[in-house]
Amino acid sequence: MSIKCKGIVLAVAVMVATLFSCGEKGSDSSQDEVDLLLLDTIPVDTLTKEEEELGLIEEKTPQFDGFFNDFLFAYLHSHTLRQERTANPLPLEHAERPTELLEDFNPEFEFSFLSGEYFTTLYGSATQMYEEDDEELEEDSIVNLQRINLNDGTIRNFRFLREEGHWRLDAIREATFDNDDLSDFLSFYAQFCSDSIFQSESIADPLRISIHDSEDEEESVEGIIDADQWQTFCSEVPSGIISNIRKGQSYGGHRIVLRKSGLSNGLQEVFTFTKERNGWRLTKYEN
Repeated sequence: MSIKCKGIVLAVAVMVATLFSCGEKGSDSSQDEVDLLLLDTIPVDTLTKEEEELGLIEEKTPQFDGFFNDFLFAYLHSHTLRQERTANPLPLEHAERPTELLEDFNPEFEFSFLSGEYFTTLYGSATQMYEEDDEELEEDSIVNLQRINLNDGTIRNFRFLREEGHWRLDAIREATFDNDDLSDFLSFYAQFCSDSIFQSESIADPLRISIHDSEDEEESVEGIIDADQWQTFCSEVPSGIISNIRKGQSYGGHRIVLRKSGLSNGLQEVFTFTKERNGWRLTKYEN
């Protein structure tokens, strides 16, 4: 069966209402599901037509502040909420020069990397992947939404802080792969997704697979394939600029799980990489 998770919805562009976590609701979420995210902090007369259609109305419990995924959904959709929940000026921290204070932060531009056909998240294990979506974070929690540029080796961290029950964008930090605890894997993966010869050499042989059964959506076909059959099962891996939502995942082991979630449907792909004696290798693929 298709790989599914237990989270809530995430929308990543103004005109795209889709599932961030595709549990029992499936991929065809209706506008009624979007209306479950209700804001009590926005006066009705300040709402845009778009925000009214999304159900962002007053005198309702702000459910989105419990789970970060819900908040991010609302934040990306509501201009008013972005104004209220973004530090102004917004600190932009650099590794080798003084911090800047941004007074003209443009969320539409900064978060445009989330408006493609999919988003990705990295985990240190499959257990982390399945457990973290249902976890309501504690007070004073920090979540880093990362924009990872595999082409130039840079990372832009958008730091969201939960204080007094409310999430807000607190700061941005610029970094490179060298400054991140995923440095080793990201350097490998940047070559893996851009060099077809290197990619073919980095596939476990045999490779474990779990493929969606087209005749029964509740079942999957488990098995192994030869490394040279890889392109038959997955013609494209995430590349270019990818995302990572860090809610406290640890990456100290020898395994990285990359989850690719589609924006227009509930299908997902999961790539499991294992660090072996000769370096990282793709050891399991699921869809």
